[in-house]
Amino acid sequence: MFKNYLYLLRCVHELLYIIKNESLIDIYTQEKDKLFFNISNKTNDGFHLIISTHQQLSYLTINQQHHKARKNVKNFFDDFLKDRILSVSIAENDRVIKINCAHCDLYFLIRGSDSNVILIDHNNQFFSFKKISQDESHNIHEELKSVKFCFTPDQMLLDLKIISYNDFIKKYRFVDKDIKRELELRDNISNDGLNSIINEIINEEIAVYIDDELGTPVFQPKTFYKAVNLPNTKTFDNYFDAVNYYFTLKYSGSREKNVRLELEKYLDREIERVTNKLNNIKSRLDTGSKEDEYYRHANLLLSSIKQIRKGMKSIELDDFNSGRKVKIVLDEKLSPDQNVNKMFDKAKSERLNFEKSKELYAATRLNYDKLMLAKNKLDKSESMDELNTIKKELKLKTNTDKDSPGEKISFKHFIIEDKYHAFVGRDSKNNDLLTTRFAKQNDLWFHARGVSGSHVVLRVDNPKETVPKNIIKKTASLAAFHSKAKTSKLTPVAYTFKKYVVKKKDLNPGQVYLLREEVIMVPPEIPKDCEMVVE
Repeated sequence: MFKNYLYLLRCVHELLYIIKNESLIDIYTQEKDKLFFNISNKTNDGFHLIISTHQQLSYLTINQQHHKARKNVKNFFDDFLKDRILSVSIAENDRVIKINCAHCDLYFLIRGSDSNVILIDHNNQFFSFKKISQDESHNIHEELKSVKFCFTPDQMLLDLKIISYNDFIKKYRFVDKDIKRELELRDNISNDGLNSIINEIINEEIAVYIDDELGTPVFQPKTFYKAVNLPNTKTFDNYFDAVNYYFTLKYSGSREKNVRLELEKYLDREIERVTNKLNNIKSRLDTGSKEDEYYRHANLLLSSIKQIRKGMKSIELDDFNSGRKVKIVLDEKLSPDQNVNKMFDKAKSERLNFEKSKELYAATRLNYDKLMLAKNKLDKSESMDELNTIKKELKLKTNTDKDSPGEKISFKHFIIEDKYHAFVGRDSKNNDLLTTRFAKQNDLWFHARGVSGSHVVLRVDNPKETVPKNIIKKTASLAAFHSKAKTSKLTPVAYTFKKYVVKKKDLNPGQVYLLREEVIMVPPEIPKDCEMVVE
């Protein structure tokens, strides 16, 4: 959530009191897509504001002790060094941060691939960190003239009092999936619920931890459901310490990082190999087919067969079509007839090989396009789920799969009505793997209520499709059958979406608790139209 508008608003508020009335000492880049601002500080010469304009990882942070590199450094905006910083603000309802200085305004635009740092001086001259066209410069310049900036949430909190929930989330785009999910977990989808979350993001301590299910770091208020009482969670009272720790977790040997590196290495190697193959085939095609030439040579040999002797390495003959002499290479071990037949065979092979080269080029080009598409997806990916999708599309097994059970773990597997797939845990540890590593957020999760038994997961491939009630009953019967209550006539079974199933580290293997649940009474059985898959 560190890029959420509300957290950027908090960032701006905190930054204002850190750099107000200080001066710009140096502005430069020494890493791709990063701009470093050395800002005056009475006790710290190494204090830097750092802005990343990477399309998937745009952010702003501070570093109390950063040192400029000696090589590969490029300076920016030199005419405005020593300029004094007057204020810091953010656009109302847009991720554009403004640093107002005595003689210029600096703007940080967070816009995916179009993220950039813009400087406009008080004479209306326009400068940019990343190169953009003249038309883009003009459009951005005109846009920024009309933007209102602030550093408090007063206006949105006022709107929250006078407009409806639906109108508010249409107007304010910061209400993202994380906030909506938190509102659902609190069962408080309302203006009051939003008001609480806005105040928590802006004022509460920030929790940073690794999500055990996804293997990725999480950045959110410590009051959010998943952050409450989680072990190995660090909390911070300011945005910058929290975001710096977030990146420490993100880049310190996380599973996501390892998978990403393996995918990058594989794609770079394969793209280079396929590119070389394409170039070689294209060179062959550009040369053209020699079929006609070999047929001419074969006919020339046939018409002059009496001049050929076994043991000859070549022969020079008159080509009546061109009026020139042609030197034809022979196989000294073959008879005249065999040399003629070999040349005719060579002509036929040339035709076939040239056609195969065309087909091979088309197939190799398709493979190249597939690899480049995967490379583009990898560059834009932000989550472990997206990385796993790329791996699946490439049919690639990375080294990290050795530690990941994925779908190869030996769960019991049932198919209901030839369509729906249900998976059943075999023991406590297997239950944990099924629930925390295998199940997806919108899968349905089942367990016999009040007794020990197997976790059961019903795979939901399309979250927008409502699972029929009879399928829910049959899956619940499977859960009842794989429990201590299997001899009862009817058994209560709890079910919910997997996203409402929480596993804390202090719980024993197989134990979880549910944030929400529904209960259904079913007979413990394996339904007649439910078949077990034997692997």
